[in-house]
Amino acid sequence: MRWLLTMTCLAITLVGMTLVGMTSMNLPRLMASEPEVTTSVVVDDGKAAEFKSIGPEWTSIKDRPGLSNALVASGQNRWLLSQKGIGAGDFQIRVRLQLAKLDGTAAAFDFGSSRFGLDGKAGLLFVEGPLFRNQPAATLKIADLVQPDVPFLLEIVRKDEQTRFLINGQTVYTLNGWKGSVGRVGLRPWRNELAVFDFSIKGNLYELPAPPAPLFQSGFAGGTEGYHTYRIPSLTAMRSGTLLALCEGRKNSTGDSGDIDLVMKRSTDGGKTWSQPVVLWDDGENTCGNPCLAVDQTTGELLLLATWNRGDDHESEIIAQTSRDTRRIYILRSKDDGLTWSQPAEITKDVKQPDWTWYATGPGGGIQIQQGSHAGRLIIPCDHIEAITKKYYSHIIYSDDHGQTWKLGGRTPTAGVNECEVVELTGGKLLLNMRNASASRQRQMSVSDDGGLTWSELKPDAALIEPVCQAAILRASWPTGQEPGWILFSNPASTTSRTNLTVRGSRDDGKTWPVSKVLYPGPAAYSDLALLPDGRVGCLFEAGEANYAESIVFVTFAVSELTK
Repeated sequence: MRWLLTMTCLAITLVGMTLVGMTSMNLPRLMASEPEVTTSVVVDDGKAAEFKSIGPEWTSIKDRPGLSNALVASGQNRWLLSQKGIGAGDFQIRVRLQLAKLDGTAAAFDFGSSRFGLDGKAGLLFVEGPLFRNQPAATLKIADLVQPDVPFLLEIVRKDEQTRFLINGQTVYTLNGWKGSVGRVGLRPWRNELAVFDFSIKGNLYELPAPPAPLFQSGFAGGTEGYHTYRIPSLTAMRSGTLLALCEGRKNSTGDSGDIDLVMKRSTDGGKTWSQPVVLWDDGENTCGNPCLAVDQTTGELLLLATWNRGDDHESEIIAQTSRDTRRIYILRSKDDGLTWSQPAEITKDVKQPDWTWYATGPGGGIQIQQGSHAGRLIIPCDHIEAITKKYYSHIIYSDDHGQTWKLGGRTPTAGVNECEVVELTGGKLLLNMRNASASRQRQMSVSDDGGLTWSELKPDAALIEPVCQAAILRASWPTGQEPGWILFSNPASTTSRTNLTVRGSRDDGKTWPVSKVLYPGPAAYSDLALLPDGRVGCLFEAGEANYAESIVFVTFAVSELTK
C-alpha cells in the first residue's frame, strides 16, 4: 500500500509497488520539425492491443447483445489508456464507443491533466483542466449528439495549433493555441458504463516511461486505512536526521472540502523505510489540512501550521461569506521529532484580518531565518482572499519567540497569487515564490528586506514556467569562500498540464536557473523539498501514470546531478 492522491473526481489504486529511490528520467526527445507520424492501435474490435488499464480489468460482456466485441467498464477507479504518448505536432485520435447513460455521470476522455467530458451536469458536454483555462465552456447537450447504448465515433484532431473535438463527424468543440506534448491519453467511465469498440492514436508517438514507485508500501492506499484518498505533501528533515512526510487524508471523496484529516509517516533511515501512518489531527467531519512544517533550529521543536474549516463549508461559500463558519488557523507542536504532538491550538485572531475570508498555510514548508538582523525568526508562507476584492494575495506569518506567539507579516502589494513558499537570500533578504493565476504561466517573485514585514512588487520569472500549481523552493547551501550557494526549486515544468516534475538549481540567489533535473516526465503536481542528513536532497511529490493523483513518491538526488 502507498499514499494515494486524486485530482478532481478521480481515484486510482496501484498495488504491489515498493519504495525505491528513483533515478533521473528524461523527457522523450521529440523532433523539432517534421515529427515522424506513427499509429498505435489501443483497442481493435473489442480486443486489447497496445493498451493499459488502471483499476479492475476492462472486459467484454458476452451475454449482452452488442458488447461481446467491446471492452466495458463502469465506476470511478478505472481507466483505459494508451501505452504510448503523443508528442508535439499534429495528431488524430479515433474512438468508437458507447455510453449506457446520458444523465451527468462525468464520463470523459482524458489527456494529461485535462479532459473532454462526454456527459457532465445537465447532460452537457464539459471541458476541464489546465488546457481549458480561459477557454469557453462546452455547451452542447450530449443527448442531441448520441443516444444511450448506441455506438458513436469520437475524434480529436489537431492540425497546426487548432484542436477539434468531433462526434460522429460533427465538430462540437475547438481548442486553439495548443501545440505541446499530449502525453498518455485514455477514457474513464466515472459513474457511467462505457464500452470501447475501437481506439487508435496517430501522430508523433513515443514510449512512455514507467511511473515512479509510490512512497509507502504499507499504509495510505485509496480505500484503506479509512480514507478515500490522500493529497498535499509536506516534507521536513529534523536535526536528528528523522524525516517526516505529511499529507491530507480525505475520508469520503477527492475534493478539497469534507472530512479531511492530517496524517504523517516518519523515517529514521533517510527515507528507505517508513513508519505506519499516524493521524495527527482528526476533527470529525471537518476539514483539517494545508500542512506547513518548520523546525526551530535552536530548540529542535517541530512546528506544524495548518488550517481548519467546517466540512460542509466549501471554498466558494467561505469566499462569498455565506458559509456557516470560516477558515481558521492552528498550530501543532512536537518536541520529540514527531513521535508525539500537542493538541491543535488556534491562532486565527493573531494572524488573520477580520475582512479576510479564505486562508491557506503553505502548503509545504516554512523556514527559520539564519542570517542578518532577523536571524531566528520563523516564517510560514500563506495566502488569503480579501472580502472586498475577492482576490488572492500571498502573505507570511512569523514568530520571534520560537513559535510561542505568531504575528501577521506583510502581504503582496498586488493580487493574483496564492500558494507560496519562501527562501532566504544572501544579505538578509527573503524571496517569496508564488503560484500565479495569470495567463503568463510563470511563477511570480517578491522580495523582502525587512524580515517579511513588507514585500516588493511582483515580478514574473520567465525560467520558472508553471501550469498554475503549487511549487517548492529550498536553500540547499550557503556561499563559502569562492563557492556560491545553491537554491533549488521544484514544480511541474509545463505551461499546459501538471506534468514533468523538474528540479532546477540557482547559484545566484534565484536570478537564473541554468541547471535542472527531470524527476518524472509524466503527470505530477504538488511537491516539497528537504535537505537530508547525508547532503542529498529529498523531494516528495504527487505523480502517476494517467494523472498526478495516483500516488505520492519520495526520491533523493545529489545537487551534483543537476545538469546543464
